[in-house]
Amino acid sequence: MLLAALTLLIFSVTLALAMSLLYVLVETPLARRKMMTRLAAVQEVAARREEISDVLRKELLSDVPALNRILATVPGIARLRIFLEQGAIQMQVGNFVLISIAISVFVFFVVLVVGLPLYEDLPAAIGAGAIPTLIASAIRQRRFNKFEEQFPEAMDFLGRAVRAGHAFTTGFELIANELPPPVGEEFRITFQQQKLGLPFRDALQNLAVRVPLPDVRIFISSLQIQRDSGGNLGEILDTMSTVVRERFKLRRQIKIYTAEGRLSSYVLTALPFAALVALYFLQPAYIMPMFTEPRGQRMLTLAAILQAVGYVVIGRIIKIKV
Repeated sequence: MLLAALTLLIFSVTLALAMSLLYVLVETPLARRKMMTRLAAVQEVAARREEISDVLRKELLSDVPALNRILATVPGIARLRIFLEQGAIQMQVGNFVLISIAISVFVFFVVLVVGLPLYEDLPAAIGAGAIPTLIASAIRQRRFNKFEEQFPEAMDFLGRAVRAGHAFTTGFELIANELPPPVGEEFRITFQQQKLGLPFRDALQNLAVRVPLPDVRIFISSLQIQRDSGGNLGEILDTMSTVVRERFKLRRQIKIYTAEGRLSSYVLTALPFAALVALYFLQPAYIMPMFTEPRGQRMLTLAAILQAVGYVVIGRIIKIKV
């Protein structure tokens, strides 16, 4: 009887140890693997929701619902949104418009308090309200110039990825991960759009809208033709990269040749203002009637307009398209 009880006890302990060992070595890793798979799926869904929310947020003109509805009915707001997106300016259209209006109103009241007539007050207010647009335009142009410098490297990278056997869309992801902004950022947006279900042709067209450069349009047209009719994509990308580099080199040479014209433009534009400031400090009694007399104020306004026209004309003369 004692032997049977001892045998049953040893069997029970062995079975318990075996089940515990089986749970530790098999069931626990399996449950952990299932949990990690579920967490990865949740993270992927969260990432996709975050991408979708970012896309939808970019479509919003303002976080204020009433202002968003008003701006949606204003013509030209869609082009302003694209304009800010092209410069990668992280600001909603509503905030940008409110800042421009606030600057314009502030300058209007300041100039009105100073005592200038209304026909001079309004142009000053409009000009001040255009300052955010001028700053955004400069940021946008600087970003385009940097994109043009990096674009041949992106095409070379895509050609190497295709030759290595990667899918075409995977090449876009590699460019987004390896190259710096703005070219890496734009290729990342294109890859995310097609990943969220947008047809790749439409994603490429959106790239052409965000970066309206001739090189980008030629690049997209070549890709679409190659996808429709076939051909050696790596050779096409190499040829395009060489052409873009040569165009960029020629543009740099033209910039050197037109340096004298640009310097003349800067000097001729700054000289009247420098002379005005010098006369103000050296002979204030001689120059003050230009500011106090109505005829002098009209002459200053006309001079400013002519200066702006002359600057634009000289810029058109020395600008050579390649």
